[in-house]
Amino acid sequence: EKDESADYFQILSILIREYASATQQKPDRLHFLVQVPVPPNTAPLVPSLKRRALGAPGAVFQQAASLWHREHSEKGKRRQLSGWSVSAAPRASSVMAAAAGSNPKVLIPVGTGTEEMEAVIVIDVLRRAGADVVVASVEDSLQVTCSRGVKLTADAMIDDAAKYQYDLIAMPGGMPGAERLRDSAVLEALVKDQKEGGRLLAAICATPAVFLEAKGMLAGQKATCHPGFSSKLSDQSAVESRVVVDGKLTTSRGPGTAFEFALSLVNQLYGREKMESVAGPMVMYPYSV
Repeated sequence: EKDESADYFQILSILIREYASATQQKPDRLHFLVQVPVPPNTAPLVPSLKRRALGAPGAVFQQAASLWHREHSEKGKRRQLSGWSVSAAPRASSVMAAAAGSNPKVLIPVGTGTEEMEAVIVIDVLRRAGADVVVASVEDSLQVTCSRGVKLTADAMIDDAAKYQYDLIAMPGGMPGAERLRDSAVLEALVKDQKEGGRLLAAICATPAVFLEAKGMLAGQKATCHPGFSSKLSDQSAVESRVVVDGKLTTSRGPGTAFEFALSLVNQLYGREKMESVAGPMVMYPYSV
């Protein structure tokens, strides 16, 4: 029975791989669950077979099912492909998992030209602290090319991420990354709601000036940003500071201040003890084992 089940799986893999190769198209941003029909005498093995379909060989299933889905089905509907049922749903499992958890929820938006050091350092430090961090792309694909050519793969598209509320929205800078964030109507609405709701908002590098100042979201608040953009800030009283915390708003200057920026956010989410416990192993401050 195990051999028969393995052959059944192998045959399907070959068929789907051949289909994907023949179409020569790229998959869209949908994540698929493949429901396996039961071959004779293999009912006890179906759960295992399903796990295998979504495991290491899952990319083959996802690509082929995505291509078929695009041509033959509307989003969220279910149709039959050679006896196999394909169900499509937005690829937002990371977002839903974060929303369901009890840890602080953090959104990090990224786009073409985002400063990779600022993005990755903030993501990493906040995850070390235990926050549920969702990286959301404002582009038309999950993968974005950053300002120095580093490619990042987001957890979700901004449209999916926007369905949830966050304890903190932290925006990296970079150019044209800051402009890409500014030009996202969905992100702008999220940031406006975040600010009006009195929840934590943070921005670093060019973004305080290019996004927040340009959208009138810094009125009455002190802020800093990258030296190349600091002249654009209406309030110049704190532009030389490496990190500025004014109420629920935190701003910072650039890649060289990204660790301080991220640790400040940990402090605001969790408190100083947690911040120090995260900073110590990274050798940010004197530390002994």
